[in-house]
Amino acid sequence: MLYTLLTLTIVIGIVLTALLLFVLGKLTWLESATSSLLTKIEQPLTQNAGHGREIQADPYFYGLSGQLLWNSLTEEDTGQSTPLELEEIRPRYGIALLKAVVKFIIDGRDFDASSSTFELEKLVFTSRGGITIWLPPTKIEALRLIGTKISKFKQSQAASADSASASAKNLNSDQICGDITAEVIEICESVGLRHGNDIALDVCKAFFPNTVD
Repeated sequence: MLYTLLTLTIVIGIVLTALLLFVLGKLTWLESATSSLLTKIEQPLTQNAGHGREIQADPYFYGLSGQLLWNSLTEEDTGQSTPLELEEIRPRYGIALLKAVVKFIIDGRDFDASSSTFELEKLVFTSRGGITIWLPPTKIEALRLIGTKISKFKQSQAASADSASASAKNLNSDQICGDITAEVIEICESVGLRHGNDIALDVCKAFFPNTVD
């Protein structure tokens, strides 16, 4: 009987020791993960923004921004965030992407022939801070070309039918919105967003508020 109790005590002691070590291991991992997350959240987003001031990054993007954010969402770089973090980021990225796409298109619409340089990324703001949106150069050029089409279309509306250029006469808002939709959907598919049509519709409304349903 004494032997049985001694054996039972030893087994219970081993089990409790194993549980204690397991809990301590989990606490150590949790502390490390929390420290890493706080480092990402507290990382400032430094942008000139025309005033040389420091802008606080949106913490809900876990420290990702610019091309690094794009590479993470397109899975070109899988070492910067976890799959769970990316799934949380994607819907927030969609809102920031909408604002950035509008800015890229405006670059083309308001193109100054005296300037040969374009920004490769756009700083946009959410309710929690700033985030820089980077797109591949080919996408940026496509969006700026759409901006140029919008500019020609607006000019053709303001001019008389006789003075409008041939290229402008062939443009209409439906065609331009079709171009916007195609580009936005392709971008959204690249980063795993499922609501490209909705984002494209909002972009179209930004430039054609009276013609888009």
